[in-house]
Amino acid sequence: MKKLLKSKVAVLFTIMLSLFTNVSAQAKVTETGLAEETQNGAILHAWCWSFNTIKKNMSEIAAAGFSAIQTSPISQCLVGDDGGLEIMGKGKWYFHYQPTKYVVGNYQLGTEKEFIAMCEEAHKYGIKIIVDTVINHCTATWNAIDEGLKNIEGDGFHAQDGYWSETDRFEETQYALSGLWDLNTQNPKVQQLVLDFLKRCVEDGADGFRYDAAKLIELPDDVTSHPEKYNGTVKTQPHKYTVEKFTSNFWPTVLANGASFQYGEVLQEGGNIKYSADMKSGYDDELSSRLASYHRYMKTTNSMYGFRVREASKTDNFNAAFVTDYVLPKGAKPENVVTWVESHDNFCNDASYKELDEQEVIRAWAVIASRKSGTPLFFDRPMGSTKNNPWGENKIQAAGSNMFKDRQVVEVNFFRNAMAGSDEALSNPTGENEVLFIERGNGANSGVVIINASDKAKNFDGVPVKLMADGEYKEHVRGSTITVKGGKLYGTIEAETVGVAYNKTAKPLEFRSEIECSVPSGYFLDDFITVGVKIRGCTDATYTLGKTTGSLKDGDKLVIGKDLGYGKTETLTISAKDSNGKKITKKYTYKKVLHKKNTIVYFDSKMMGPDWPHDRVCAYAYNEGGVKNNGSWPGVEMENLGNGLYRYILPYELENQKTYIIFNNGNGGAKNQYPNGAGLDMYRGTQMILQSDGSWKPYK
Repeated sequence: MKKLLKSKVAVLFTIMLSLFTNVSAQAKVTETGLAEETQNGAILHAWCWSFNTIKKNMSEIAAAGFSAIQTSPISQCLVGDDGGLEIMGKGKWYFHYQPTKYVVGNYQLGTEKEFIAMCEEAHKYGIKIIVDTVINHCTATWNAIDEGLKNIEGDGFHAQDGYWSETDRFEETQYALSGLWDLNTQNPKVQQLVLDFLKRCVEDGADGFRYDAAKLIELPDDVTSHPEKYNGTVKTQPHKYTVEKFTSNFWPTVLANGASFQYGEVLQEGGNIKYSADMKSGYDDELSSRLASYHRYMKTTNSMYGFRVREASKTDNFNAAFVTDYVLPKGAKPENVVTWVESHDNFCNDASYKELDEQEVIRAWAVIASRKSGTPLFFDRPMGSTKNNPWGENKIQAAGSNMFKDRQVVEVNFFRNAMAGSDEALSNPTGENEVLFIERGNGANSGVVIINASDKAKNFDGVPVKLMADGEYKEHVRGSTITVKGGKLYGTIEAETVGVAYNKTAKPLEFRSEIECSVPSGYFLDDFITVGVKIRGCTDATYTLGKTTGSLKDGDKLVIGKDLGYGKTETLTISAKDSNGKKITKKYTYKKVLHKKNTIVYFDSKMMGPDWPHDRVCAYAYNEGGVKNNGSWPGVEMENLGNGLYRYILPYELENQKTYIIFNNGNGGAKNQYPNGAGLDMYRGTQMILQSDGSWKPYK
């Protein structure tokens, strides 16, 4: 019996040790260039994609250089809004973050059978599946929770008799967040139920887990780490759970599930900690997120570095010292973190889509994905997402944006895979913070990712490098040549782009044949527009624009309308050969429209009475007959001016038709919108505020 016990302990120790082993210097890649170990590659967050959609796009994900895919939560969840499948509207993305029963499969993403099929397809390509998992809480809707979970022996949930707080560890771990029923994670029966679910996921094909709200679950040493604070009691008020029941072995128990890669969502911001540009690693975060302590059990997120790279990209300040610092709490190690430019949380809750456009996201991605430490997660925005319409096509189950297939993203991914475990050197060799070199490797197996955030192309005529050996390197994004001679680099990187130069030996898969323009057919109000062209899985691409013809390659940009009169149209035709040699053609038509005065509407939510939610107002605008609108329902979120006042600038309407508007809070239902029926008439070219009687008044 003693020998058997020792054997089990040894196995558990081996599993735990594997969770924080450093990146191997001998990191391996597959024949198609993907990293064999998750931490050495990049993870695509296929947010809100269904299992079948992920399976259908597996070859595209592999061709993009992602070695792992993170799904949305896969457990049975709350069926809200009558089972609607909009990301926001009739349906909500966050319903799958409200578990009702710990079984595989839900109405938003698919069945357990479909999950298994997706995992099998992923493994054919050498791709790992990371499952987003919600094990801190269930839905706030008590009647929707499985009876077996509600009636589990020893209480399935913590008492809902206190207020959640990020400044007190007991309150952070034992009280409910936003009314969500908080699992009694101290209960061994609950621990076993969670462990059984995780093992079932692994049995079905999952390779790893992301644990939502991980810092809200207690650690074995939560009390002993702060004896001066708790000293045998929890504050001075009585609680259902005593100090002895405050801590638990939840994490050591549930992490022994057989997965190869596990990490917890631990947001450093919160409580008394706020990000600032002058922050540096080594700050004290022990009370709240306790990142350093979590590293004994699993990897964790590093959200502060997300703030850092977003700030760098939106300000064009890629100062090497600034972006090198991971902004880690005291005692934490960069090799044990998962990094991101943005996550679904800051995209939805903090509106990061208003901060960065796609190219700014890509430049920031080039920083985190090309670095030696950390495992980068690429959040895939919804298809068609814009600053004014973050939900885009607004569909759960559908594939998201094609940004993950951008040539710059792709080449950075393969560079990362090839250089895993090798040295890094970050520098601003031209003396400008707009230009960042991230060198990796040593000798012949070396390379560089170059970020040029300036609005001009950079011709490097002998700038110093630190790790690259002399020789010629192909720049894989645009196909040019980078030369290193005498420890100095020569070559050109275009304005506001990313270049990737190294000697690639892998043979990545080809993308499906696809032509895509950054600006769809329609009208434009400027003197001219610049259209980016994506050519994937095609050869011999050409274009015709008016009387001009020429060849095209992926990433080229075309100027539309420079010599076009107002009211006139111009047609762009792009042709190429697909992988079978068959010609494919796409046409785009653009009309140049004289810019007119903006139509601006104001809405005072206070006039709607105390029941109207004042924290968010959307404006849904549409033409007579519903020919055009400003996006699918609920429209576009209005700008919050404070004190209940909101503003929205309508996009210029091409057609000479009446335009109508409905104000709503984005949640649907008659009491959450005004008017409750047909929209209000708009007056184009004016600035108006809505009155309580439904009339408009000029706004000053």
